[in-house]
Amino acid sequence: MRVNTGIAKGRVIETLPGDDVVRPTSQKVKEGLFSALQFFIPGATMLDLFAGSGQMGIEALSRGASHCVFVDSSREAISVIKKNLTSTDLFKLATVAQMDVLRYVERATSRFDFIFADPPYRKNIGGEILPHLDKMLEEGGYIAVETEREANMPDEVLSFALKKRYNYGSTTIWLYEKKGTEGDQE
Repeated sequence: MRVNTGIAKGRVIETLPGDDVVRPTSQKVKEGLFSALQFFIPGATMLDLFAGSGQMGIEALSRGASHCVFVDSSREAISVIKKNLTSTDLFKLATVAQMDVLRYVERATSRFDFIFADPPYRKNIGGEILPHLDKMLEEGGYIAVETEREANMPDEVLSFALKKRYNYGSTTIWLYEKKGTEGDQE
């Protein structure tokens, strides 16, 4: 894996060995998502949940995101994320937290412009976590959830709605956007 674009373009991203431990987001999926959000990412704050190698948050930082919080429960994943942040010279823009993701989102008080979640496949954690993310997402912000293609996710959850569903082989990215308040004018 490599960083696709930005200040860390071409830098190698180390991943954890074995697909049973972590299933890295493919280059095609990563490029597709960041192409869709290319004008939104610069200056944005990001939360990378079930971060694995940290490649999604690192890609966002490389493309100009102002800060990213990486959360994963695995000690090995956290070690790899820290190595990758160091090798890409992006550590100063990051916060790394080793803890259960559901516990993190239930307790968190920070707000983000963009949240990426890549929960373990076939456990329906994506649908379970969405309501907790509402309080963490800035108005006009985006949530992207990576699932297996056959997963079912809601069209609306609290104050955000599905904007687009991207299918890439056996993977689907569900992109949600937070709606404005009732008093907002278009």
